[in-house]
Amino acid sequence: MPVGFTWLKRIGWMNIWGWVAMFLGPALSLWAATSDAIKQTSPGQDRLPPVIRIRLEISPDQIATLRTKPRQVVPATLRAGESVYGLVGVHLKGSTGSFRPIDDKPGFTLDFSRFTRDQRFYGLSKLHLNNSVEDPSYVNEKLGSELFRAAGVPAPETSWALVELNGRALGLYVLQEGFTKEFIAKSSLAREGVLFDTDWGHDVNQRLRPVFTLGEENAPLNFEALQTAMNEPDSDQRWLRLREQVDMDRFMSFMAMEVLLGHRDGYCMARNNFRIYREAGTRRLVFLPHGMDQLLGRPDLPWRPHMAGLLARAVLESPEGSRQYRARFSALFTNLFQVETLTNQVQNRVTEVRPFLEKKEALEFQREADQVCERIVQRQANLKWQLSQPPAIYLVFTNRIAALPGWSKQDEPKDGKMELKHHPEGVLCYHMLAGRSTSCSWRKTVMLRPGRYCLQGRGIAFGVKPLPFGKHQGLCLRLEGELGRSVSLVGDTRWKPLSVEFEVSPNAEEIGLMIELRASAGEVWVDAQSLRLVLPR
Repeated sequence: MPVGFTWLKRIGWMNIWGWVAMFLGPALSLWAATSDAIKQTSPGQDRLPPVIRIRLEISPDQIATLRTKPRQVVPATLRAGESVYGLVGVHLKGSTGSFRPIDDKPGFTLDFSRFTRDQRFYGLSKLHLNNSVEDPSYVNEKLGSELFRAAGVPAPETSWALVELNGRALGLYVLQEGFTKEFIAKSSLAREGVLFDTDWGHDVNQRLRPVFTLGEENAPLNFEALQTAMNEPDSDQRWLRLREQVDMDRFMSFMAMEVLLGHRDGYCMARNNFRIYREAGTRRLVFLPHGMDQLLGRPDLPWRPHMAGLLARAVLESPEGSRQYRARFSALFTNLFQVETLTNQVQNRVTEVRPFLEKKEALEFQREADQVCERIVQRQANLKWQLSQPPAIYLVFTNRIAALPGWSKQDEPKDGKMELKHHPEGVLCYHMLAGRSTSCSWRKTVMLRPGRYCLQGRGIAFGVKPLPFGKHQGLCLRLEGELGRSVSLVGDTRWKPLSVEFEVSPNAEEIGLMIELRASAGEVWVDAQSLRLVLPR
């Protein structure tokens, strides 16, 4: 008898099977759970329910990893109802304002196929659990996604989740579909193409990261042809060349919806929170919205604000692009931004979520949703007024100087204050008292012809402490977008001059001016009479 069989006979077959069960049992259980998870996502069950209870289980070692390396993907087990999903890839998500560490209320990205290729959650391979710390209403993402889709622009599906981590209740989250192959397959996008993320850059003149390719796609992974089109000096030719590179019909709706909804942290106004899909057949680019947790924050946002996004700016600098944008904006405003429909939509979402919340949480949820409804009313009224106004008049300069009265406050901190009042020295000032996490501003939009200008003023600071995040701190004068900013005042200062020079390109007529404060404490004063625009000699 062979040696191996003699050994088996000696220790006994039953013992061998016991060892097999001991070592393979957990793996077999995990396989069974994964199989159940895959089976439950049949085509008829792909739509996310309104609210899902999710329990995440992450081992102590992996929790320790996420404390020091929050972006590293670690394995976890996820339980939703009776379903168990094993080996789910998890890492923390969030940017400057929304990131929270693992021991707080972190945001999560869940990758169901990271370690188990065919594993899906309601037909989806990737989901985001957004902690919504910058949207206490928890409804902005849902509202924004539904409106973008109604305008013909693909946007991720959203829902809600009540989340536990290792038995610790984390509370309500916004559950959002990832930009995945499944997202492309069920959208109106071409089935073959390349999806690009902004990890490596934040505009089309920078190299964006290709996430995945569907089908045969041999086009270069950059946008040099688009950059050439944007730099075309002849505005009529520029328009024609841009249409060859971009799905302009969708982009017009994308621009209009970002502005209509006040998505000031999106592509057009901040060069942030977007994805690009290049369809294989036409090779044209489709812009996709993302990160819509801060909508409708400024009811008086101009219907044609300064565009930071290079493509948005190039489109509006073309006479035909400018004409089409106004037509599309007006049409979407009339057809989609209807107060009764939108406020009912918000309240219906509250009705879906409220039964899952404790009484105190439900009352707060309702209060925040009511504020969203109020912002919808204010935005609709202000845009109706804006679109009824005659064309704006260019700022008038006398002896190369134009005064700048009538600034409007924006993002007033709940635990701070903004007001037009006299400084103790008797000077009428724009006054800002910082709260614990303040990013506020006074703003004014002006019409300017192409050329160089200098925004001037003077300010004083008392006890201004910087925020613990972000590049720019303190008090400064600046332009909306990336046109420039003055030096900043922090700590305690005397009265100091502030100035920033900038250039207005052809057809970029409306320019947003800002008096900005980013601080965690302190107060600042800006002399109202000192604010002016000067034509440099």
